[in-house]
Amino acid sequence: MEHRLRFAPEILARLGEELVPHPDLGIMELVRNAYDADARTCRIQLSGAGEAGGTLVVSDDGEGMTAAQLASGFLLIGRSGKAEETHTASGRRKVGEKGLGRLAALRLGTSVTVRTRSGKEPQQEHSLIIDWERVDASEAVEDVPLAIESRPSTASQGTEVEISGLRQPLADKEAERLARSLLMLTGPFADGTAFRVTCDTPEFDGLTRLINDDYLEGFEYRLVAILDEDGQASATLYNWRGEAEYTGNHADVGRKREGRGSRREKEAPMRFFAPAARLEMWMFNLNPRSKEPRFVHQDTNGIRRWLGKVGGVHLYHRGLRVQPYGDEGNDWLGINLRRSANPELRPSTNTSVGRILVEDPDSQLTPKTDRSGFVDALPFLDLRDFAKRAVDWSADVRLHKREQRRVGAATKARERTEDAETRFKSLMEAISPGDAETPTLGDVADRAVLESFSDGASELFDSQRREIEALREDLLLYRTLATVGTSTAVFAHEAVRPAARIINEVKTVGRRIEKRISADDYERDFQPSIDASVDGAKTLESFAKLPLSLLEKNKRDIANIEVDTACQAVVPLFKRYLDERRISVEFDLGAPGGVVHTTVADIESVLSNLIANAAHAFTRDDAPPRERIVRVGTRLAEEEGRTHVVICVDDSGPGIAGLSLSSIWLPGKTTRDNGTGLGLTIVRDIVADLKGRQQAWHKGELGGARIMVWLPVQQADDSHGHADGAR
Repeated sequence: MEHRLRFAPEILARLGEELVPHPDLGIMELVRNAYDADARTCRIQLSGAGEAGGTLVVSDDGEGMTAAQLASGFLLIGRSGKAEETHTASGRRKVGEKGLGRLAALRLGTSVTVRTRSGKEPQQEHSLIIDWERVDASEAVEDVPLAIESRPSTASQGTEVEISGLRQPLADKEAERLARSLLMLTGPFADGTAFRVTCDTPEFDGLTRLINDDYLEGFEYRLVAILDEDGQASATLYNWRGEAEYTGNHADVGRKREGRGSRREKEAPMRFFAPAARLEMWMFNLNPRSKEPRFVHQDTNGIRRWLGKVGGVHLYHRGLRVQPYGDEGNDWLGINLRRSANPELRPSTNTSVGRILVEDPDSQLTPKTDRSGFVDALPFLDLRDFAKRAVDWSADVRLHKREQRRVGAATKARERTEDAETRFKSLMEAISPGDAETPTLGDVADRAVLESFSDGASELFDSQRREIEALREDLLLYRTLATVGTSTAVFAHEAVRPAARIINEVKTVGRRIEKRISADDYERDFQPSIDASVDGAKTLESFAKLPLSLLEKNKRDIANIEVDTACQAVVPLFKRYLDERRISVEFDLGAPGGVVHTTVADIESVLSNLIANAAHAFTRDDAPPRERIVRVGTRLAEEEGRTHVVICVDDSGPGIAGLSLSSIWLPGKTTRDNGTGLGLTIVRDIVADLKGRQQAWHKGELGGARIMVWLPVQQADDSHGHADGAR
């Protein structure tokens, strides 16, 4: 006797509603079916859906189904004919895969009526009714027969699916979620597909007006990144005028920037193993006090509301959006997290909207069974990685531009102010009354002089304004550092006394123990622990004193500082820190009399950050197993007709890895876990204020990194110096 596998009705619940957590996902499956049927329009109608028991109707003007297609295709769960027929008659790439999503949609209610009219069978309508309550009450699913009825019809071709007795109400929140899903199916982009979805809910009407508003042209920057069929990436960043400001090839765009680890991990991959794709991202400036004319539209509040509904990066697979990528709370590229870790000119889901377009002709991306995106296999992971790296690249080039503008801005503005002051004083002298032989104000104040006076005054005030603006930009960066420094100083001040007390108490305990036991027992059992405890407490004490020393007020007084002397004074501050890490410091000081008009704090800041960077390099996994040496050298050099003190810091570590030589000076750029990425930015800004320059090399004389700084020597005839422009 033959037997067959039979399926209990409970399997439908597991393959249906349990696979689709939200009703809108099931409805979206029916919309996708309409898209695959070559429909131009799809209409969603809800009746009494605010409560359980309502009715949902999804209708389209697609190609419809014949009776045979309805029986062998629509009712065959778990297999999709779209796997063989990959394109529609109009050339659309079909998006359906497994046929399980349709089951989840049909299970939204207690009964389903399907009416369909195929262009292949004119004036014929085929209908099918599924009573889920009857199916659920049966012993096995196949025990309930389903009949397809055919009748004449004059209606146009298409399909209508009516689901009655909705199991879950579509309350306000669910209705808005559905409306957003429907409207974002093709997205708020001008070049959407020739497929339109309508829905008769108030939420849909309200969101339609908002989502369709043309805010897209109000962007500040637009990123376009391409991943070609060979897995090679490229990108272009356009400004708000539509001009290409930056372009990058695979070596630029594909390079990993934010990760930690070896240099190899941060180089561009040989290729991305993902289907060809196109990333487009529109980034908006929502700062109403921005000095730059970034907006085509000035309705900042409107853009905020619009981005609140459409913001984020959405994934469009074969023309239709794939949920949940870009849904509220689904920051699948991690752009918000990366912005919080490094907010320098980075987009967020609240300030940008983007899309990734991928056709995937070879079906490399595998949909999850529950329809919640794609399986995290290599093609999808590499596609996501490509998008992340492209966004990182755009943030880097914007940061480079911002820093190029900012670096030295205060110095240039100060120079313009000094020139304007000189001219202004000359004009004042020209019109000032003198002795009897000197012409009076009335004698010389002709029109030309007055006009020159007015122009000079205007230029002076304008130069001062630009200098103030440049200094204000610096203030934003250093205010954070000031907060950290103040907090550190408070804790350091309070930590000095406990550290000293620990040292005294441990020594006291050691002496008392030494009196009560033999010298051999003490030396064997207690001396090592006592010495280690004292050394540890002394290290804490030295660390506590370090910020207090660096923050001494008199070190911020401007004077003529001899660099060689200042260098020798800095290193002892780090002695215990360096000793514990077995790092020795060598001096090669050859700039006697090399005086710079600045503060001790400036020279200490430069050298401290360079030494700290060198010391950290020895802790990296790729640090070579050799003697740890940091060499501090100075010399005098002539450059551009002026004598400079050159400070050179070499180390025997692994060298600069993971960042380009230009990036190491940018704020937030670091390969150090929990590092701020501000140390070398401070060095760069101090050097710029002193009208010097800096340069870095991946490898120096000792095999590790080399960083050199050129500072102009104070000359006897200098009438202006760092004092005039101290931060």
